[in-house]
Amino acid sequence: MSTETCGWIVISFCVIEMVNKVLTVATGEKWVGYGVRSFSWLIKEIMNCAEKELVMTVYVISDMNIVKNIENALEKRIPVEIFVYLPDPAHRTGAAAEIFRLKDEYTYLTTHMIRNKILHAKVLVADGRNILVGSANPTSGGMVKNYELGLLVEDGTIAQKILTMLRRLIVE
Repeated sequence: MSTETCGWIVISFCVIEMVNKVLTVATGEKWVGYGVRSFSWLIKEIMNCAEKELVMTVYVISDMNIVKNIENALEKRIPVEIFVYLPDPAHRTGAAAEIFRLKDEYTYLTTHMIRNKILHAKVLVADGRNILVGSANPTSGGMVKNYELGLLVEDGTIAQKILTMLRRLIVE
């Protein structure tokens, strides 16, 4: 077992326990490191370590690594729910098209297309307790090139509030 300076205890690359309940997350070469975790690495870790469910929002997606992380979770039979801003479903390309292809393969992948309002939130909720929220889109720019900032919070009450808010977007 090793303890990192960022406040996480890690076993086999899976997040086991947060020491401080909040962790700063960023992208950009001058921000990542120095006790600050990167979005891309943390997203991979959260998705690989999820045990019950993953819920995320997507404004724009082009990073195929994140799609692969989603697929890895699905292969472990972890239910995944994705809220996608997609005003025109005919324009499913690249990573977004791959997500919808996965939906045909995995019955426990649920997608909700948000068309009538702009869904600009970037959030990932794992197992109803870990929330990653920030400015980074799941694109190469958002994960690597830009300077983006966010927080990982461990709090079941906040996670449930966010899930409730997201699910209010579902149009029957």
